[in-house]
Amino acid sequence: MKKILTSIALVAACSVTALAADKKDPRLELMKDMRTMMDAMEQIQRGGLYSSSEEMKLGVKKLQGTLKSLESEQVKVILPKDQVYAYKFAQKTAGLLHMYSNDLLESVQNGRMDDALDDYSQLLKQCTSCHIRIRSW
Repeated sequence: MKKILTSIALVAACSVTALAADKKDPRLELMKDMRTMMDAMEQIQRGGLYSSSEEMKLGVKKLQGTLKSLESEQVKVILPKDQVYAYKFAQKTAGLLHMYSNDLLESVQNGRMDDALDDYSQLLKQCTSCHIRIRSW
């Protein structure tokens, strides 16, 4: 009898866990994307410092893969409710990140590492600008 009850309890616990996994918290997903963006920026910087164009390209690819979260409606769950411009600002920032990261790729492909590092600097300015304004740092 104990084995049957234990089995039922185990199945119930697994079912609850599976249901909880289906309902992902959008805040957690967005924060995960933010961490990925930070990792991408570090990868781009590391590639620039070690003259590794491949490392820089991989970092840009990683960064661009996360920008869709800034452009989506879901980003509103992490933005301050009292700042009416926050959503439009996040979208504008995402557009600028796309533009500068595409320019960085072009600079790397054409062997202009100085320009690529300038583009990296612009990317970092966009990140910082958003964090200062939106997160009130």
